[in-house]
Amino acid sequence: MKRYIKILAPVLLGFFFIYLTVNITTSEERLLIWSYIKSAKIEFVIAAMMFGAFADVIRGLRWRFLAKASGHSSNPLVSIASVFMCYSSNLIITRSGEILRATVLSGYNKIPLGKTFGTIAAERVIDMTITFIILILIWILQYETIIESFFDDNFFFYIEDNISYIIGLVLAILIITSIVLVKINSVKKFFLSIVEGFLSLAKLNRDFPLFILSTLLIWAFYFTAFYMIKFSIVEFSIIPAELIFPAFVVSVFSISLSNHGLGVYPLAISLFLLEFNINTEIGLAYGWLAWSCQAIITLIIGGLSFFVLPLLNSSD
Repeated sequence: MKRYIKILAPVLLGFFFIYLTVNITTSEERLLIWSYIKSAKIEFVIAAMMFGAFADVIRGLRWRFLAKASGHSSNPLVSIASVFMCYSSNLIITRSGEILRATVLSGYNKIPLGKTFGTIAAERVIDMTITFIILILIWILQYETIIESFFDDNFFFYIEDNISYIIGLVLAILIITSIVLVKINSVKKFFLSIVEGFLSLAKLNRDFPLFILSTLLIWAFYFTAFYMIKFSIVEFSIIPAELIFPAFVVSVFSISLSNHGLGVYPLAISLFLLEFNINTEIGLAYGWLAWSCQAIITLIIGGLSFFVLPLLNSSD
């Protein structure tokens, strides 16, 4: 039962936000949003799709550095395809993509499953670090409104006053969880292989600069894909260029709330832009267009990957 709840909850959450979007807009506004989207210049839409696809291609190639550091090699095509398969799977069943990707990388490259999980976890740490660096940059640039629009001031005062206790609690939970996992013999070997894969970050050696460069390129391409949308519709010219970067950060965090941000992504961008007096129709059109570009290219290449990889395996 819990398994079905985990699968259905994000889907239902996504549809709830779609319902909420419909509920806060009139039929005339929805028609206006659709007219904006239909008028989008195809060259900028394709550019957004391509930059998003390039980011995922580099993500796949970047993983090979971690595989190499853990003592294994990986087929470039398999590494790239696994990323698109991961994201296309997440569009259907949330959180299923990481399991699928680890399984594909393990099966096609003959790498222990625990190590693939570990290296993917290492990637997540890097990406989360980049995300928090971006948040710090935004804070330095005085975009506090992004955070304040989602949380009450008292929430931040509470966090600030109790930060040492919160950090201690998180560390305690992590330590206790680690001890429990290590003591269970049935998962000890698997857990240790995850740790080994995670520690592959420290073994990158000469590949470390290339790994960092790849990481920066991934996020640069993701942002460029998001930024390209601004030029696709004439009406988007009212959005100040300085708001695109923080709006991008809002979109990054919204993706994890439902199936690859279904429903949440456009509404979050719209609510953020509304804080700066950008009307709801413009914000929703921007959000839906940006989300759709990435969803479409992910489904296309992900679908091809599901078809091509088995053929590749049978030809070996």
